Amino acid sequence: MNFTPSGLNHITIRVNRIDASKEFYGDILGFEVIRTMGQSMAVYDIGGGDTMVIVEAETSYDPTSRDFRVDHFGFYVDSAKKIDELAKYFREKEVTIMSGPANRKKGRFLFIADPDGNMIEFMFEEE
Repeated sequence: MNFTPSGLNHITIRVNRIDASKEFYGDILGFEVIRTMGQSMAVYDIGGGDTMVIVEAETSYDPTSRDFRVDHFGFYVDSAKKIDELAKYFREKEVTIMSGPANRKKGRFLFIADPDGNMIEFMFEEE
């Protein structure tokens, strides 16, 4: 599935398992790595000059730690139909769907979780 968001300047999130997160953001979502900094940081191009950075948490060595710091972040998509297509795709990839797909007053949304439980929203809103 080709996912091309239409907006988000940049966001940095801490993750507990950098390799699982690289697989999720690179392989499953299809974001292109534009640079890495050592083994613990990767920067992804998410479209329109916007970037997303993942950084391994300082406490990643502790398997009971959940050192991540983001409530959620959202990406716009081009249609309500795309929300449903993404939901189907994420189910096939065994990605956790937190909520949706569901309608809102002016559109449709879907929330998923990355490997560390960070919530990601995909949303369509009518103009």
